[in-house]
Order: sequence, then C-alpha cells, then structure tokens
Amino acid sequence: MPFLLLSPGQAPLPIASVDDDLPRTQHGPAVIITATEAASPTATDDSTTNEFPPQGRPIAFREAGGDWTEIGFEAADHWVQMGSDLRSRLVEDHLATLNVAEFKQATNGGSASIITNNWVYSSSPRVYRVAGELRDFVTVLGQLSRG
Repeated sequence: MPFLLLSPGQAPLPIASVDDDLPRTQHGPAVIITATEAASPTATDDSTTNEFPPQGRPIAFREAGGDWTEIGFEAADHWVQMGSDLRSRLVEDHLATLNVAEFKQATNGGSASIITNNWVYSSSPRVYRVAGELRDFVTVLGQLSRG
C-alpha cells in the first residue's frame, strides 16, 4: 500500500514504506497517511490532491524536533470515520468541540458514554474533544496547514 508524506511547504510526497529515507530526514512537523486513489500522485483530478486535510488513514506523525509516533488503530479509525468537514474543523482548532451526533459519526456509532484514550467529554448535554494521540495527530496536521 502506498503512503504519502506530508511536511511543511511541500505537496504530499509518495513513499513506498514508512521506513524510506525520506521520512527519516523530515524533522517535523510531518505526517504519514495511506494514499487513497483520489489522493495518489497519479490522480488526474488536481482538486483531490490539494485537499487538506487529505483523505487517507493516518499511520504516523512527528512533532517538530520529536520522534515518529505510530497512530493506533482506534485513533486512525476515528479519524477516517469523521468525514472531511469534521476533520477540517479539528485541524483548524484541535480544541474544537463535537456534539453527540458528531462523536457518534467519528466512533462509528459508539455509545455517547464511551471512554477511550482519544476522547474527553464534559457538560450536559455532552460535548467531546479529541484527546491523546488523536489530538497530537490533529495538532501536527494543524501546524502543517498553517506552515
């Protein structure tokens, strides 16, 4: 499966593996995602390759000056299930809140009382925020979108 490397000031770069030399030389912020057919470098429709955040399953991220962190399956699943509008909103503000319906979308219909390392909730009715490695991933993507 091909991957894309996202780094500041560059179009997404195709890589064959997360162990390629190119990711090792990126000091961060940077992200590796799976390349979808629409986002692959060979796609003919340029509008899909310039979408940010791009479609694809997150694999790993690197904060500026940090080490690569692999993204767990749960956080990656939640990211994919969110939909582009919700992903964009979280990239703009990693502290943005989600209502119960948005949370259920992101967790594939998960219970509103679900407790994971990737979500925190407060108030009544509940509002949710991303947490843990999902928040760290979203924060790095936000840095890339502004960089």
